[in-house]
Amino acid sequence: MRIFDMISICFRNLWRRKGRTMLTIIGVVIGSCAVIVMISLGLGMSKAMDGMLASWGDLTAVTIRGESGGMSDSSSNNNNNSNKPKLDDKALEMLAQIEHVENVIPKMEIDNSMLTIVTGRNDRYKLAYVSVVGVDFSKFDELGYAAEEGDLPNADDKNSSIAIGLQIPYLFTDTKKHGTAARIERQQLADGSYTKPFFEPLGADIMFNINNTKKQNADGTNQYGGRGYEHRLEVKTILKEDTMWETPYSIFIDIDLAKQLINEYNKLNNNKKAKEPEYTQIKLLCDDISSVEYVQKFVEDLGYSATSMAQVREQMQGELGIIQGVLGGLAAISLLVAAISITNTMIMSIYERTREIGVMKVLGCFIGNIRAIFLMEAGMIGLLGGIIGTLISYGISIVMNTFMAGGMSEMLGMGAGEGGGEVSIIPLWLVLLALAFSTVIGLISGYYPANRAVKISALEAIKNE
Repeated sequence: MRIFDMISICFRNLWRRKGRTMLTIIGVVIGSCAVIVMISLGLGMSKAMDGMLASWGDLTAVTIRGESGGMSDSSSNNNNNSNKPKLDDKALEMLAQIEHVENVIPKMEIDNSMLTIVTGRNDRYKLAYVSVVGVDFSKFDELGYAAEEGDLPNADDKNSSIAIGLQIPYLFTDTKKHGTAARIERQQLADGSYTKPFFEPLGADIMFNINNTKKQNADGTNQYGGRGYEHRLEVKTILKEDTMWETPYSIFIDIDLAKQLINEYNKLNNNKKAKEPEYTQIKLLCDDISSVEYVQKFVEDLGYSATSMAQVREQMQGELGIIQGVLGGLAAISLLVAAISITNTMIMSIYERTREIGVMKVLGCFIGNIRAIFLMEAGMIGLLGGIIGTLISYGISIVMNTFMAGGMSEMLGMGAGEGGGEVSIIPLWLVLLALAFSTVIGLISGYYPANRAVKISALEAIKNE
């Protein structure tokens, strides 16, 4: 029997008993739809989780932390970290050679005691305690910062510009005022705008003065080092507030300038025991999320303290896997019921078509052809149910993404859009998997009835009314 003849017989038989066929297909539709929706919810939760973790930090980054202050002296060698390898230029070159590391971005924090930062006419506005961070301006855009005002600094801004956090202008005090009048807090007004600081921050000239800690003023503050130890820099960027707490309260300068400031401080204060400036942090950007664990272990084996989002992501994925397993199990029960329904339908079909089976055998049909017809019918029920279930699943997914996306972000403690705005995600591979699975379920369910059909005696089948 030709394959086209078998397909024709299959469709005619299904259409002849269209009521029973549709009821059986509905069972498969419910089962396949449940599987797709449940798995899509798990994928949506996984994407939302990755979005949340990405807002905390780069998922492909391994962060190595060193000493604070960007410099070390002989006294630091007596602590428990004396055997810890240095984060210097030599280490930077070595770390860049690690397999799967695409980029190496160092940071260097400057101790507050080294600088006095002022702005305005006659240095009227003064900033005493602040985090000054040196980064490579040529790689600044790779650190994940975004500009609220102005443009992100680049390699051309190494010795002329700085980027500041939103709170920095409000940390300046007016040296000609006292008490609460000397400070302005950043507060949102009724019209949605914010209070203005003492000066317009974007484009402002900020003076970095190196402190001479050996000569103190009468009030206990440090004297400046003089014209040879001052740097006038322009505010090029005001950074957007993000989930990293230090961003709003930090000033970012180029890392070469940061090294220069540290060396000038040591020279001014005759700090002969001071060693070369060391990086306080080095961020390794890996080529893929899957490489993070390998790179982190490699770095830790070298003796460094390394952190990444890999451990948090792994733990959260484990918990998410349990949830997906439960959801998948519930969906599998629906498909099991559908499989039983297909088996029941096919067995009833065999009883009703016993005479037809006998006629086919008498006419010389191969046993394999008869088995193939019944298997094809069962598989077709599974496939049609899978197709309809997939279409319905897309509709359910659209509804959930329209009305439930905000709830997902709120549940995970994220702002709108951080998790991608999708509760349910149905990729192509899930559609193909669902169609294949529902078809296989149909074939498996039809195997026993098909075998039963081919075992019927031809003579007894013809006698059957």
